[in-house]
Amino acid sequence: MTGKYLINNLKKKDREKGITLICTFSRQVLVKIFFKALDNMDLPRKDMHLLVYDNTEDIGLTESLKEEINNRLTDYLSVRLYKSYLKGKGSIAGSGNEQFKKSKLFNIWSMWKQLYVNHGGMIYTPEFFQLEDDTIAPPDAYKRLTKTFYKKPNSAMVIGIETGRGAVPWNPVRLGVHMCKVENNTFLWRHSLSPFTRGIKKVDCCGVYCFIVDTKIFHDAFDEYDPGKMKIPFFGMDNYLTWKITNAGYDILADFNVWCSHLQCSAGRIIAFSKDQAVEMYDKWLPECNNYCQGVEVKKLNQRSRRYQVRKQAFTIEL
Repeated sequence: MTGKYLINNLKKKDREKGITLICTFSRQVLVKIFFKALDNMDLPRKDMHLLVYDNTEDIGLTESLKEEINNRLTDYLSVRLYKSYLKGKGSIAGSGNEQFKKSKLFNIWSMWKQLYVNHGGMIYTPEFFQLEDDTIAPPDAYKRLTKTFYKKPNSAMVIGIETGRGAVPWNPVRLGVHMCKVENNTFLWRHSLSPFTRGIKKVDCCGVYCFIVDTKIFHDAFDEYDPGKMKIPFFGMDNYLTWKITNAGYDILADFNVWCSHLQCSAGRIIAFSKDQAVEMYDKWLPECNNYCQGVEVKKLNQRSRRYQVRKQAFTIEL
């Protein structure tokens, strides 16, 4: 079955007004948590087009999203629910990654093309703000990020801070904002910044989870980009896309005043990763191995090894 809108009250005359809020979904268990957090955010809802993208064939997820959206139909300038009906793929770890079309990343790539590329994409406003279903942003995230975005004339994208995640709450994780060096479509190294960084920092690339961006510049980054054909590493699909923005001469700014929680569904529980689980890390390309050395913690000269795994275990919700 091909994708289609299940809810759509967007009027053509209003398409370019305001700003678009994109919320992407693939997990039913996160729906109520996400919308509760969304309701707590300070947003200009009457000037926002809410676009919820369900990137699954899961009917249970659809029904949950319909219930939440129908309760908010009059809150926003317009509301859309799009369902892709894509079948689930393999994990982003393991053998599924050897074949891009069989990995979970292929579904994400398909969603990106539908949202931003095919026939001009689904976004008509000059800028859009995006959240993923596993991202819980603080109430002031939108106001802070947009204030910086409109204040800095060369900024194409302003992003909050989110960490990686894992199956257990005591494993250290990295930040999703990076400095990097890229040659011939290869990340020679990637430096994930320290969680103790302060203020607003220029970065070379980032993940895509809680951000405001210039729609046209983001759209242009997809030109001549095909992660499958280019064999972009699984950790770098969004990083290479955002690196194209900075490589084109625009700024991506990371706001360390905006800390998001990154949710992991694992073994009958939801784990919320944030600053206390993060450490500064590097990845490095090893051509002699045709592979990456990943997640090497940065240490000061003569620094002893940590005697703990994380500063504080991630908050966990038992299901």
